[in-house]
Amino acid sequence: MVKIERTNGENAKIAIASLEKEKQKKNGNYNASEIFDAINEIFHGKCYLCEQRGFYQVEHLIPHKGNKDLEFEWNNLFLACPHCNNIKRDKYTPILDCCKVDVDQKIAFRKHGYWGTEEYLEFTALSGDAETKMTVKLLEEIHHGSTPQKQAEAKILYVKIVKSMRTFKNYVLEYEAAKGQTKLDTLELIKLELKSTSEFTAFKRWLIRDAKEKYPELQQYCQ
Repeated sequence: MVKIERTNGENAKIAIASLEKEKQKKNGNYNASEIFDAINEIFHGKCYLCEQRGFYQVEHLIPHKGNKDLEFEWNNLFLACPHCNNIKRDKYTPILDCCKVDVDQKIAFRKHGYWGTEEYLEFTALSGDAETKMTVKLLEEIHHGSTPQKQAEAKILYVKIVKSMRTFKNYVLEYEAAKGQTKLDTLELIKLELKSTSEFTAFKRWLIRDAKEKYPELQQYCQ
């Protein structure tokens, strides 16, 4: 979960206009194709909570509970996978708005352990505000599950994170060993992985942050 810039490009303007029209209808649809396409573009095709790519739903950051202003508010619409959306629902509120806050600077995202040892994900609040604490609780349920079905889904998500992290770690090791143009080329791959457009960016950034003494020159790309 990282900060996403909510741009106001042409697709966003079309979506906002569509939302205004849908809001006036008795049974308006906040999930119309032009609205979904704009939201999908802004969130780089990934869930704003777990950062995986796949199947998505348009989700309300603040539950609308029948309030039309909240239901059709552009800034209240986010892209979420079914797993995260079904867990969050109205249960977790308020949480951090990733379009306004650098979430990975308020919460540490870490994967502990390695093959042959206990492996687990840990989310540590670095701020004491209510939104940060609630977001940590939500992330814990997303990644650990509270029912057999959600635990199975969380395990699938975990495998995706591990695979992505393994690729990223290999880039870092290659960067460390390389010289000249090869080192520069590998650095570009690392920079791409640390951008908000990448899957599971928060975990990758914290891997680099926790190795700041070894890779001080890479810290600037974790912003």
